[in-house]
Amino acid sequence: MEDKNRTLLENLDDPRSCVCFLLSRAAQTAQKHLRNMLEPYGLTPAQYLIMECLWICDRLSPKEIAELLRLDSATLTGLIDRLERLGFVTRERDLKDRRAIRVCLTGRSSDMKEELRAVRIRANEEILSIFGEKERERLKSDLAALISADEQMAPISWNKKQEK
Repeated sequence: MEDKNRTLLENLDDPRSCVCFLLSRAAQTAQKHLRNMLEPYGLTPAQYLIMECLWICDRLSPKEIAELLRLDSATLTGLIDRLERLGFVTRERDLKDRRAIRVCLTGRSSDMKEELRAVRIRANEEILSIFGEKERERLKSDLAALISADEQMAPISWNKKQEK
């Protein structure tokens, strides 16, 4: 199988050798694994990430959560709505600015913090189990570098491209 994968990656005419495709498929695989592990709790990976943000710093505004997770406000609103219906968070008025909303953990989500974090850690370990220790560290380092570079890459402007 390793030779087959190497051949695929070296064949630039095959769209499956595209790094965007490979990263997307890898992300789908990891998300599916985590989603299956969170399913008994009624949570999705995105909902879990919101709770993780709030465990680090409770009472964040939706805008702060959106910036941390790089989510658009419409997506975030739906995720918070579902978390609220499940009893994991509440929306409360900001104590200093009554016009602003803060997303707050409930007792239920606080009580489940260690159990849910253990699920995430186990999912990470299972996903990374196909790699050796050096490969794991390299993969995480390379992914972090790619994410960091995202801010340095200028988006393509189709108008500018067509002007040339």
